[in-house]
Amino acid sequence: MKSEPLRPLTKRLRTRHWVALDVVAALVGGWIATMRVLNAYHDYDPHRRGYPEPTSTQPTVALLAVAVLAVALVLRRARPGWAVGLVLAAWAVVVGAAGETTIALALGGPFVVLVSMAAVYSAAVAYPPRAGLAALGVGLFGGALWLLGSADLRRNAWLALLFVGTAWAIGYAVGRHRAYAAALREHHADLARSEFAEERLRLARELHDVIAHSLGVVNVQAGYGGFVLDERPEQAREALTAIRRISGETIREMRGLLGVLRADGPADRLPAPGLADLPALLARAAEAGLRVESSSSGDVRELPAGIQLSAYRIVQEALTNIARHARTTTGRVAIDYRADALAIEILDDGVGSGPATAGVEAYEPPYGHGLAGMRERVGLYDGEFSAGPLPGRGFRVAAVLPLRERVG
Repeated sequence: MKSEPLRPLTKRLRTRHWVALDVVAALVGGWIATMRVLNAYHDYDPHRRGYPEPTSTQPTVALLAVAVLAVALVLRRARPGWAVGLVLAAWAVVVGAAGETTIALALGGPFVVLVSMAAVYSAAVAYPPRAGLAALGVGLFGGALWLLGSADLRRNAWLALLFVGTAWAIGYAVGRHRAYAAALREHHADLARSEFAEERLRLARELHDVIAHSLGVVNVQAGYGGFVLDERPEQAREALTAIRRISGETIREMRGLLGVLRADGPADRLPAPGLADLPALLARAAEAGLRVESSSSGDVRELPAGIQLSAYRIVQEALTNIARHARTTTGRVAIDYRADALAIEILDDGVGSGPATAGVEAYEPPYGHGLAGMRERVGLYDGEFSAGPLPGRGFRVAAVLPLRERVG
């Protein structure tokens, strides 16, 4: 078995690792912004542009804004909305408290823009589109506040708005991609659960058909063997031999069915029975004392494996019901190979009596789940199924399995 390929580094990092990186970025960025603010306070007009001297409170307010931005950077993954709100407050501080001094440039140039981009990106990734658009609006509004500040801030405002908008666009694309990937994984999980349920139902049907038919034959043979044991021991021995052979075949078939539940299943599985196995099925019915005439009509040809398996199981279950419930020793199986369907009819002259019915829903004798299982098999192919007593005496099972491909 091949080992799992090494995942990319970004896939191996946990949430705590990303938060730790944000904390480091907040500390480094906050330290750089603090140094820039202090330097701007001591040298407020290095290029002699006529900036006014900052007041003593302006650097304090600016440093408070640096702290707010650092907190916003740390919270952007867990609370993107709070982070965007804190960034807006920082934008306002840059303009209102230090808008006409170099402190505004020192603080607003790199740190406010970078933290704004990170916060808006996280909101676009985490929130639905409407909430993400609201976060974008808050970020753009904060950047637009620069238009109320100094000339240098106004010149950089458009660039800041462009950066914030780009960060939102990237976050929106990443968020939608993640949402699609999550929905796709859920869809695949639902599909796998559905396929698993269908496989369980199929196995249940197969096991029911195999066990019901084989045990029905074994029951008849055992009863016959016990009846003739004293007077005709040779016939009793033949009955026991038949029981041994049928039980062995049943064990092998059950082992093949259950093999799909094991890792080594494919090696143990037997080929699914089909129409070519009907003569052997009729021979086993004969061993149980049921004489069955068989006939086929139409263009005999190779059919899809699923159709053949369903046809085989329908005949098997119908013969089992005859042997166990009909109180007769004769039956008839007719297979009609039509151009667009396979038609199956099983008749007996047993104790079934009463008005004929068009469907199993209207007539369900106490045969267990046999008729329901046949109806389910036919339903898999959108076919037609009917079962019910014949007028006077006997019982009829009929199924039509379409050969066209199912749509949808």
